[in-house]
Amino acid sequence: MNSPTKGIKGKSLFWPFFFLLSVHISGQFLAAQAGKSSRQYALTPARQYELFQKILAFDRSWKKRNLAELHLAILYEINYELSRSIKEEFSAAIKDRAQIESLPVRLTEMAVEEANLWAQLFSQEKIFFLYIAPLRPAAQKNQLKKILALCNEFKVATFTGETEYVDLGVAIGLGVAEKKPQVTINLQAARKQGLELSSQLLRMSSIK
Repeated sequence: MNSPTKGIKGKSLFWPFFFLLSVHISGQFLAAQAGKSSRQYALTPARQYELFQKILAFDRSWKKRNLAELHLAILYEINYELSRSIKEEFSAAIKDRAQIESLPVRLTEMAVEEANLWAQLFSQEKIFFLYIAPLRPAAQKNQLKKILALCNEFKVATFTGETEYVDLGVAIGLGVAEKKPQVTINLQAARKQGLELSSQLLRMSSIK
């Protein structure tokens, strides 16, 4: 059992980041709405990536491996403009901050339309995390279940800014509640995908 002192220490490290992020969130939220008339989303991809980096400090699974790099993938829909746009913004955010805890970050793009390549990619590449961009309802219905089954099999942890996907089996959703960043965790999915999240993070998150 974690001591009260450890719990306080974890919160002292984590909550200042949430405060700093929330200071800018209203402007980012409104800018996102104005720039993406076809879809409103709460956290920009750049903010999602910032939050993702902080969450990694509370996951023990990837730290156990002797990694030369941290390999992320992004799933997007080629024929969906919003999905392509979010993919591009997320990729740009990684280029701006291409290291996490001194490890270089590599990004691989995965298209919904190329589902026949997913299993091969997961089996050949050491991908640890998959970011899922917005998908149209047809792709959600037909492809999201397939990619999540592969992520469970290959222990690839999933995260997204589309918080409703957490109910469908994505491990971590990065969103906003009352103009503050909110992390939503599907605990069963997180465990299936190999995550070992600290109790401090779980206490400060919305659990499904």
